[in-house]
Amino acid sequence: MNRKLTFLILSVFLPFLLSGCWDSRELNSLSIVSATSIDRSDDEWVMSFQVVIPQSIATQTGGGSGGSQSPITIFSTRGKTIREAMQNANLEAPRTLFFAHNSILIINEEVVRNEGVRQILDFFLRPVESRETMSVLLTKDKASNLLEVLIPLEKITGNAIQRVITQGQENLSQVKNIKLIDFASMIANPYRSAIAPELKVSGDQDEQSTLDALKSTRNKAVIRLGDLGVFRGDKLIGWLKREESRGVAWLSNSVKNLIIVFPCSDRQNTLLSSYRVVHSSTQAEPVLVDGSINMKIHIETKGALDETSCTLDLTKPDVITKLEDVITEQIKDEIETAWKRMKEMNADPVGFMDMIHRRYPAVSKQLSKSEQPLQEIKLNLNIKVTIEHTNMINKPFTNLIEPK
Repeated sequence: MNRKLTFLILSVFLPFLLSGCWDSRELNSLSIVSATSIDRSDDEWVMSFQVVIPQSIATQTGGGSGGSQSPITIFSTRGKTIREAMQNANLEAPRTLFFAHNSILIINEEVVRNEGVRQILDFFLRPVESRETMSVLLTKDKASNLLEVLIPLEKITGNAIQRVITQGQENLSQVKNIKLIDFASMIANPYRSAIAPELKVSGDQDEQSTLDALKSTRNKAVIRLGDLGVFRGDKLIGWLKREESRGVAWLSNSVKNLIIVFPCSDRQNTLLSSYRVVHSSTQAEPVLVDGSINMKIHIETKGALDETSCTLDLTKPDVITKLEDVITEQIKDEIETAWKRMKEMNADPVGFMDMIHRRYPAVSKQLSKSEQPLQEIKLNLNIKVTIEHTNMINKPFTNLIEPK
């Protein structure tokens, strides 16, 4: 009797254990999206998707036909809403679009200037499949053009763009990799201006969009990072150029790896040297002085002299001190250039207003009533530069060459 009862129980419950994944999808029924772009045309959203072609990126030993066809293809759809545009992709794409590997979102300048990013963020933060860590980028040209450029070193353009951003953030501190979730947080913060880097094509984009581009020894076009877009609310209001972006990086404690080119002295601007930042830290503190806010900025940077054409004896401490003073002035100029531009744009990508709000809520409330709050803030800079070493040689190689 017990054996019959046990068998009956197992026959009832075993099917539940063997039911598998109810929401699973076969890989051969999906189109894997690596990058997405957003444009506007005729009052409609234009969505473009860079889809990976698996057989084209497979190695020949794996049975693929790598090199015989493009590693990617582009689908473009449109709709009155972003969701409708996405849905209309089913009219063209033979497989269901799969966004779990989508790492890049590129938005056209006109979209973020006129429409803003509110609706875009609302859409991409909703789906479970969407990646909150995808990088947000802007472009002054048609966004879908960037998805079409083929890059020999990286067959999937979305991956190449991601590497360009990572390299730029690590080696050029004026570039910052802005994740979707961080971008949304900046947009939602009333005391700080959001930022996003520009991506652009340099060269002949049409030539670099054909399969022959992968067989050429020289690229006809390259994808590169450009200016830094600045927002007020959810709309783009302007751009920061390279030197201005570096100033923002200094103020934001975002400098990691950076080369500073500086003259040998104030009177000698033709002979240049390179100072490589090894370590840098920035401390910003709002201080109330006689009813006015002073932002006390303390920057300390340490680095090495990587290159010099100065005819100076680098073994002497006073010579090193003079060079440190010149570098200090160079950093100060970059910061003051950025601060001037910030006040012109009436934008705060550094987050000074947020710092003031945290320490002096009443003062922050009063500043918020002003049409130009940054004009009422004074910047107090204290910069300390240290040249820790001059690498393998102490004296410039120029000093070793005897004049003829």
